[in-house]
Amino acid sequence: MPGRLLRTASAALGVALLWLLAQPAAALDPHRGRLGFTVYVQVDGSYLKPVLKSVWVQEIEPGSPAEAGGLKVEDEILQVQGKPLVGADARDVAAMVQVPPGSKLRLLVRSTDGAQRRVTIVAGPPVSSRR
Repeated sequence: MPGRLLRTASAALGVALLWLLAQPAAALDPHRGRLGFTVYVQVDGSYLKPVLKSVWVQEIEPGSPAEAGGLKVEDEILQVQGKPLVGADARDVAAMVQVPPGSKLRLLVRSTDGAQRRVTIVAGPPVSSRR
């Protein structure tokens, strides 16, 4: 029973972090630029100190800055702004991807074929200003 409870708590934490990282710009900060991708996050640790194990691109919005920057579905994100993700505090990473419109988000990703490449995404206007 404790193992099942731990797996359930870990899954819930992963879903919560996915929600946090993938929120529309206007939901967190009206000055945050639109990136246009969502991620699947695997974590260890507790709810208070979630530690990243892996971050995978789950979806790319057509016509988004992420698509223009060359990000692909199933890319594994290894670094954000030059900082490794594995072992990082997930809340710190969520803050790092909140960039203002026109700012660059630099990623190091690994493709499904194992090749690593750098991706630069120029944040678009906030979601709220596009309506």
